[in-house]
Amino acid sequence: MDDRCYAMLAKPVSSACNLRCEYCYYLEKNSFLNVSCGIMPREILEAFVRQNLEMHGADAVVEFAWHGGEPLLAGIDFFREAVALQKKYGNSRKIRNTLQTNATLLTDEICVFFKENDFLIGVSIDGPEHLHNIFRKTMDGEGSFKKTMEGIQLLKKHDVPFNTLTALNRENAAYPVEVYSFLRELTDYMQFLPVVESEATEYELSEGQHFASPPGIHSMKIRHPVRSFSVLPEQYGNFLVAVLEEWNRLDRNKKHVQIIDAALSLMETGHSPLCVHDSLCGHSGSVEANGDVYSCDRYAFPEYCLGNILEQPLGDLMEKNRKFGMHKTYGLDEECFECPYLKLCFGGCPKDRLLGKNYLCEGYKKFFKHLKQ
Repeated sequence: MDDRCYAMLAKPVSSACNLRCEYCYYLEKNSFLNVSCGIMPREILEAFVRQNLEMHGADAVVEFAWHGGEPLLAGIDFFREAVALQKKYGNSRKIRNTLQTNATLLTDEICVFFKENDFLIGVSIDGPEHLHNIFRKTMDGEGSFKKTMEGIQLLKKHDVPFNTLTALNRENAAYPVEVYSFLRELTDYMQFLPVVESEATEYELSEGQHFASPPGIHSMKIRHPVRSFSVLPEQYGNFLVAVLEEWNRLDRNKKHVQIIDAALSLMETGHSPLCVHDSLCGHSGSVEANGDVYSCDRYAFPEYCLGNILEQPLGDLMEKNRKFGMHKTYGLDEECFECPYLKLCFGGCPKDRLLGKNYLCEGYKKFFKHLKQ
């Protein structure tokens, strides 16, 4: 097992969240996947911690990535227990904890805990207030920007390391320089995640889905339109190029933009630290609060359920994911093999291959061409 490395996403409260972001693909999962069990029970938490450590080699850095929904709804005692279990089963192993949050539930107490236990925090923020508040709403329909910024100030107050994750949608992607200028004042580490969701079919709507199931090894090509908030391909390329130019002008070797760092690493080493542009995927499974394991966070659908960690070890379940991971290469469109940027792109995320090739193809081409100039 020493050569295996997995990046497991654990969902302490599955899709439960205190916000109602319009483009969120996970809010419907509690009922759709029948995982409405509240906070992950201790039995499952302990099994996850122990098995995640067991399936990695002795020299591996074992990552515990806490996601949601909003994982802070699990409460600070849940994470205290998680760290205690890591120490119990870790035997001085190298362990990294990361947590993705909307930052609205952060408190002084939680931030002190994060600092003391070396958590790296990812904060979901879509840019300055007028852009962030378009889609990132509270349950009352109000914009969440002010609460998110209050959370960021708490992280800074307690010197907790954090990066930002910005969901690029059709609105904020039109303002690349403004978004980048805003984010670079907050952090040295930024991620940009393109929002691409398709209209659900009638049968999917009747089963409780709001967005279409993604194409993959168990589904056909999607031919119905993307939702209106989805970033446009050319718009995505323009955004990345503008950010690359600003980064080159102001921040090269000082600040980090995930997709730029990953592409430069891929050009130098032939391997990408970003699954979207690596040659294979399938090493980043998702564990729900009830212990069910899915091929990927974006493939949390019944047909992609690998099993449950109370019934089968996590390492064995992830071994079953090899077919899913290999599909990334085997499922490439013929056109991709004629593309000069194939070894920088590898077809992007399979979930975005709506008509065979990636929906964002033209945007990626524009970015990679500019990067190589």
